[in-house]
Amino acid sequence: MPRIQIPSGTNRLILLGLAGAAFIVLVIYVLGRVANTSETPDQETNAIWIGTQWTYDSPDDAALAGLAQRLRDNQIGTIYAFVSLLQPNGTWTDTNRLDAVKAFSDRFKNTFPTVRLYGWLSIGSQGADGNNRLGDASVQQNIADFSQRMIGDFDFDGVFLNVVPVINGDESYLSLLRKVRATIGENAALAVAVPPDWTPTDAGVPIPQQIEPGTIWDESYKQRVALLADQIFVAAYNAGFDTPGDFSAWVAYQVKTFAQAIADLDTTTELVIGVPTYDAAPPDHDPAVENVESAIQGIAAGLTDAGQAAQFVRGIGVYAEWETADAEWLQIKNLWVDR
Repeated sequence: MPRIQIPSGTNRLILLGLAGAAFIVLVIYVLGRVANTSETPDQETNAIWIGTQWTYDSPDDAALAGLAQRLRDNQIGTIYAFVSLLQPNGTWTDTNRLDAVKAFSDRFKNTFPTVRLYGWLSIGSQGADGNNRLGDASVQQNIADFSQRMIGDFDFDGVFLNVVPVINGDESYLSLLRKVRATIGENAALAVAVPPDWTPTDAGVPIPQQIEPGTIWDESYKQRVALLADQIFVAAYNAGFDTPGDFSAWVAYQVKTFAQAIADLDTTTELVIGVPTYDAAPPDHDPAVENVESAIQGIAAGLTDAGQAAQFVRGIGVYAEWETADAEWLQIKNLWVDR
């Protein structure tokens, strides 16, 4: 403390106490100012899928800056950027475009340095013979090796595996995730897109009519996947409901059941809940039923229903950037970001 001159006849203990208190307040204030300027809270909690318009087509700097600003405005800081599709014959599509992917990764991270950028790989689990090819060790290694390139060659923060379909209890899918995790290392992130519980058995939850009953993941399988992945995107759409209310109630169930399954684990795995913005794809997807408004209503209800488990839901995941209209962006801002 600085030296303080005490006037004669003054209660020295009182003055010293006041001076000491003032000095402590000053220190706390200064430290607080330093902390606030060196670290800002993470507000970019949402996610989005982006396509080849960005990863293959070499957009100019203005377009990249515009995309980054739109994502910041909507608190989107997790990007699933398309890289390639594993074909039934075991080859990856568009490998001649990988230089463009690398250039995109570097340029976009310079434009939006706080982004978490994942290399998105699409994988059909069925081989040319119609059987599950994920049980083939060579297929698993192929996927793991290509995943490692996302980190080592293209400087993505992680890999995003979109494997379809994945049936409840599929051990070969878990084996694939373990192999990818071992290959990319612990410092890189592993995100996965997973199916919703299509036909929930909980009383009062609407069930899609055209999907076979019992098409769900049981809680233990959800948990086993969550222990292997850093982030889980729940593709809660394409259910073919007739009314927005039924769709919202079904989405609420997805939020609750996945969040509560993860909450029982000692894990930091994040959940991202899908919000559809794509065009009609009958009979499974009617945009008049499955849309930004009905999805967000369901997510909000599910967060309430999930209680403390809601903390595992990082945000919403927009599918997909290339089909999101201005009116839908406005809804996302009004209904979710500014809620």
